[in-house]
Order: sequence, then structure tokens, then C-alpha cells
Amino acid sequence: MKGHDVAVIVTGASGFIGGAIARALAARDETVYALCRRDPEIPGVNFQAWDISEQAPAGVRSLAPKVTAVFHCAGIAAVSAPDDELYKVRVTGTRNVLDAFPKARIVHLSSTTVYSSNDPHTDLWEEAGPKDPHDFDDAYSKTHALAEQLVTRIRPDAAILRPAAVYGPGETMLMPYLSRVAKKGVLRLPGGGRQKITLTHVDNLVRAALSCLDVPSASGPINIGDPTPYKLKDAVSTHFARMGYEPVVIDAIAKDRALFTAKLGLKVKSFFKRGNRAELFLVEYLQRDRTYNLTRQQRVLGISTTQHLIPSRFQ
Repeated sequence: MKGHDVAVIVTGASGFIGGAIARALAARDETVYALCRRDPEIPGVNFQAWDISEQAPAGVRSLAPKVTAVFHCAGIAAVSAPDDELYKVRVTGTRNVLDAFPKARIVHLSSTTVYSSNDPHTDLWEEAGPKDPHDFDDAYSKTHALAEQLVTRIRPDAAILRPAAVYGPGETMLMPYLSRVAKKGVLRLPGGGRQKITLTHVDNLVRAALSCLDVPSASGPINIGDPTPYKLKDAVSTHFARMGYEPVVIDAIAKDRALFTAKLGLKVKSFFKRGNRAELFLVEYLQRDRTYNLTRQQRVLGISTTQHLIPSRFQ
């Protein structure tokens, strides 16, 4: 039943993914509350200020009796964010959300980074992760895995969505970063971008999230992605053309050389207190194929996703 006596929550609605989910819920005529630090100013969405790294204030706790579902999207997009900030938001923040809404349906936004970065990612099923959090080299992936473990332990009935790299209007990570690292119209990708990669258009992720309301029995981790893996260089070229990024020529850099250069660059920059782990994270991410089995997406959620990056004849 919809109406003012029930509501759904979106944490992190001022961000790329949370905002897209909040807008879609409002379009479904749900009563939506955005819980975040700043007002996302989405028409039809109510705003309640909350820094989830702190315990829920009275205004947030007062919503609990009428909340039927929580879409927990709050996080930090920057791979190079300080470790303690990632932990406070992803882990402490997730615990605070679960504590504030103990009876609501939980839809937790995670990531395919919970799988081991060292093992091949070829048609991986959900059972392949999360990797032991203590074995991660980066806090970005580690805190995703810790948050998943927390949700699974406290709310085993929760749906945990694991999108691959998310792209689309308003995107903040993979494609914008590749655009920034291109130099003089040339983008050098490990192996020339021949690796196969699952990508997730934000519209496909929103469709999966909303289906968790329609299929309340859906629980556990679910890989989310466009239906067929892309060849990285083809996906980048197609997406850059459609989004209006500067056109690039894709060139190859040997994978081992790319990794060595990224590690050396991080070491040198860190010495001058300007370390940025994003480049190393990206190079490691693109070392090999990253494809994921999407059977649960179709079987459990009952959705078919769209292959968005099919090249146009006139591109």
C-alpha cells in the first residue's frame, strides 16, 4: 500500500546512484525521504539531514514506524579518500542505518570490488565473494566487504546489490576518470583495452533496486550489470562519443608496465604528501577481464537489463 502512512528511505540521495533511485521512487508515487548531509533538491522527495557516521537524530528515528524499505546508497565515491573516513561512512554508517530502521526492508548497495582483485574475474557468481576483508590492500574495497558482512549478519533477509562499474548521466567514477587521464587525445589502456568487462548503466541499477520492492523475498548478494560484457576499448569509445567527452585514440600500454608506473607514481606522490590511490586502483582493476554472472539478477529479481553501449552506425 502506498500513501503518506508509509514511506521509503534513500540514504546518500545527494549522490549519483542514490539520487537516481530517489527520483525513480518518487516517479512511482512513493513517499520518499532522502537522508543525507545536504538536500538533493529532488522534486517530490522529502529531505532529512543526517550524517550516517553519527547515530540517528530524533527526527530520523521518528520516521522508523512508517518506513517500509531503506535503500542504503550512502558511501564515498573517491577511492583515495582517507581510510578512517571510508570506515566511518561504510561500516559505522551502515550499522547506524540498520539500528535506526530495524523492521524495514533493506536494500544495500555494494560493489563487485568485494571480489578478490588478484583472481580472474570471469563470469563470477556471487559465491566468489566477499573476499576476506583483511586480505584487501585498499580500504575502498575492504570497507565494501566489511559492510556486506555486517548486513548479512544483522539482516540476512536484506538484498545486497553488487553493480559493476556504474556509468551514465551524472557518473562519478570509471568513465570520468578515464577521460581525465587521457593526454593530448590519447588514452593508454593496459593491454590496449582488449579485456572484457561487465559495466552497469545507472538505469539498469535503478531497475534492479526498485524490483527489490516488488520482490520482497529477494535476499543475499546479486550481481547487477548490462546483459553482455563489453570489450573495454569499444565501450569507452562509444560512451565518450555519446556523453560528449573529448574524443580519444586508444593506445596500449603493457599491463606490467602500467602497474609498475602506477605504483611508482603513488610512492613518489605519497613522499610529497600528494598520494592519490585512484590511478593504482584503476590500473589494478583493468589488468584483466572482469565479467560477472547475472543469472540471479534475472531469476531472483525477474528483470531484463539493457545493453546501452551498442555502437551507433553514425558514431
